[in-house]
Amino acid sequence: MKTTAKEAKARILRHQRIGADSFRLRLRCPEIARLAQPGQFIMLRVSEQSDPFLRRPFSFSRVFPPGGKMKRTEEDGILEICYKVVGRGTSLMTKLQEGQQLHVLGPLGNGFWAAQGRKQAILIGGGIGIAPLIPWAEKLQRGRAQDRTFRNLNEPSAVVVLIGGESRDKILGVKEFKKLDLEPQISTEDGSLGVPGMATDLLERELMTRGHVSVALYACGPMPMLAKVAQIADQFDLPCQVLLEARMACGMGACLGCAVKVREEDSLKNSQHAPPDAAEERILCTSAFAGGETGASSESFVQDVSQPPAFRYARACKEGPVFESREIIWE
Repeated sequence: MKTTAKEAKARILRHQRIGADSFRLRLRCPEIARLAQPGQFIMLRVSEQSDPFLRRPFSFSRVFPPGGKMKRTEEDGILEICYKVVGRGTSLMTKLQEGQQLHVLGPLGNGFWAAQGRKQAILIGGGIGIAPLIPWAEKLQRGRAQDRTFRNLNEPSAVVVLIGGESRDKILGVKEFKKLDLEPQISTEDGSLGVPGMATDLLERELMTRGHVSVALYACGPMPMLAKVAQIADQFDLPCQVLLEARMACGMGACLGCAVKVREEDSLKNSQHAPPDAAEERILCTSAFAGGETGASSESFVQDVSQPPAFRYARACKEGPVFESREIIWE
């Protein structure tokens, strides 16, 4: 869902550590909270100084629009973001204090959308990528009762949450999911919480043991995890949306720093609808053969299975950050 981005000031209501190297910022910003959708993001100016000069992008981890679920006036128009300390900008953010004001731009990009005709939604999150799935889970849960868009999600296990991280202190969102009457399945690489392994292991087990009829997948996390989820989606022939948290400088499509390699639409249609043989054949015109001593025709049908698909670069901030997984060329 596209919305018009606004430049606004947001006041910090709460700033807390939620993991070994992760923090949550609760901001009051009615102008943006009114429009924000799960999967969209804001660009945040870390400091009033010119250094660092560039804003940082952050997906929404909670959204409470004015006049929504939270009725008290002082809590109207709230949004939350979660961040992980990975560099100088996020290190500076750890020093932000409650009561401070920040310059933000948003909401930006396109968020998640409901996969029509699917009776079950499986949400897969890894590390800090768990956080953006919380508002989407909330919308799916709320929509099961209120919104006709989600009328097919009417079964007790219609929304399944699978989350993973390196260790216990890297797992986020458990309390938030439980408040939505969702019991997340958890995996950790070191086995300190839940099942030893990866979130994608939970996904494969879920699809193999409980079936995969009428399922849609929604994922956010590290790129290797998303690539694996996309592979599993292809294996089970399931629709899958992935939220890419790409680096970017502007959030408006001008810097091209968030370019993502995607399949050309024609190539995508061919791969879906054309017979396998037709998709793999190309007409090659080679001057060496034309009129040469062999007398071969200038047009030959040659099967070329090694030829990479036609591609282009999409701007994650404009066309994403949520994409269908089959659009992405995973490298």
